[in-house]
Amino acid sequence: MNDAVRLAGDLVRIDTAGHGERAAAELLAGILARAGADVELVPYADGRAHLVAWTGEVSTAPLVCSGHLDTVPVGDAAWERDPLSGDVSGGVLHGRGAVDMKSGVAALVVALAQHIVRGPGGRGIVLVLTAAEETGCEGARHLVDVRAIPRGGPLLVAEPTDNRIAPGHKGVLWLRVNARGRSAHGSRPDLGTNAIASLARFITALEAAGLPGGHEVMGPPTFNVGTIVGGTAINLVPDSASLTIDIRTVPGIERERILAHIGGLGGRDLSIEVLEDLPPTYSTPDGPFARSVAAALESATGLAARRPPLTYFTDAAVLAGALSSSEVVLLGPGDPDAAHTTDEACAISAIEDAVATYGELFSAWD
Repeated sequence: MNDAVRLAGDLVRIDTAGHGERAAAELLAGILARAGADVELVPYADGRAHLVAWTGEVSTAPLVCSGHLDTVPVGDAAWERDPLSGDVSGGVLHGRGAVDMKSGVAALVVALAQHIVRGPGGRGIVLVLTAAEETGCEGARHLVDVRAIPRGGPLLVAEPTDNRIAPGHKGVLWLRVNARGRSAHGSRPDLGTNAIASLARFITALEAAGLPGGHEVMGPPTFNVGTIVGGTAINLVPDSASLTIDIRTVPGIERERILAHIGGLGGRDLSIEVLEDLPPTYSTPDGPFARSVAAALESATGLAARRPPLTYFTDAAVLAGALSSSEVVLLGPGDPDAAHTTDEACAISAIEDAVATYGELFSAWD
């Protein structure tokens, strides 16, 4: 069995659904340290830690490679296999995190360890593996606040892309819209102001108007009304209600423009709270690092396949800005549509291709 496949299975067997990343980080740190990398564990919370490892001269615009150690919870649905089994059968690795993103992390670690053992040149490579990505990139925010990461070079994120090159991803703006009404008896709605009805009118207006702007590659921003809460009794006019909106943003549209647009769709009885705001990232596919990734992928697999930017956000939303990244490329094993699903699984061949691609890229970086 390929070393990266074995390592990915070992990572799946470590429960990191919102906890436990330190155990995974310690396992990976041992592998990298034995290969000759400089390694540091950065505490995040009880039982949780980030891993930073590096080789070569990292003071001048190194290549930064990124992944996250946590997963989403297993969920309530029954799995065909134990979700923490890390079983390999039928040519696939099974378990929570097999796609998002323990296979990508394992491929990065093995490729970097092999690269160091072969005797790298002096050009720097930094590996950043974070805790707490799945909760709005909280871990990456913490890491860049407490630990200086070398800046100015390209950023490679090993999120699942089916080993196709993605030039970026959408950002996210999560909002809560609150409505205030006036309570009255349910038999006399004319004496009250229904807060739920106010939100219903707002949703209708938002559906009709959409959101402003767009990007030539990513297309328009999108939105989804995810929750709506209000009312306390069937026979009472609700005097308060709220909803949440998941907006996926694209480059070139400022947050203030979106907020002004949404605010204009509601009445004076509506107020807006920002719950999360992470920017989109996009790099031209013709940049020098993107071309280098394409060459490495073609050398390893025979095909430099590309895909559109991702619709979901990654740690690049935090790291690209904090590190002044020259370019951002996302490339990793696993079908992104299989992330977070019941019976999550990643093809072994995809993990092996990722190791080969990262190895080619590291050799070219020297």
